[in-house]
Amino acid sequence: MLFYRQERNIEDKGRCKGEIMKYFKVEQLENKNQFVCYNGEETIFQSYSSVVAIIKDGVLTLGRDWDYSKTTLKHLYIFLENYVYCRPYEEKVKYSNNKRQTIQKLIDEGVIKYDEEMR
Repeated sequence: MLFYRQERNIEDKGRCKGEIMKYFKVEQLENKNQFVCYNGEETIFQSYSSVVAIIKDGVLTLGRDWDYSKTTLKHLYIFLENYVYCRPYEEKVKYSNNKRQTIQKLIDEGVIKYDEEMR
């Protein structure tokens, strides 16, 4: 399935000056309300209507709902396992007994970015 996000350059009077279309491929992840969207520039993990994580230019950014519930965390771990190739993740999170705490530590250390505005 493909969908697109439409971005517009708007003139002062509100008319459309030009449009850039970005096409995303969407895959369902384990559950009917969990999706992975990608277009070659970025990979997005979405749970219901919340953007949980984005990988862009090799950088993983988590949004404010990354630890919303046990189910969101479960699917985030699946997403990370399948889409993130990062030595700190492999060494610290993958085999951790407390993945949530380890991810929070990586956010605190700046290894994983966090965006409070991303929802």
